[in-house]
Amino acid sequence: MVYQEVSATDWIYDKEGESIEGILINSQKDIGPNKSMLYSIETPNGVVNVWGAIILDGKMALTQIGDKIKITFKGLGEAKPGKKAPKIFSVAVDREETIETQKVN
Repeated sequence: MVYQEVSATDWIYDKEGESIEGILINSQKDIGPNKSMLYSIETPNGVVNVWGAIILDGKMALTQIGDKIKITFKGLGEAKPGKKAPKIFSVAVDREETIETQKVN
């Protein structure tokens, strides 16, 4: 048996239009000091963690573990008085790929 160490990197985005895609392999809630969601995505380059944000969390609630997804950073929304500008994301699911993967498993 050969063991391989597992680790993940965080997705760092700063430009509008940047995206990440892969298979959603895990989602955890109440992580870290801000009690945030943390999504783990298996990409061709390894596992990448994506920290939640209000808008992202709402969209990710419509996905399932095993879905092939693509998250795109759309930029910042309009800040409300006394608040930071929200981070805007789009989330797409490749239902065809997800269905084919589930049939094989």
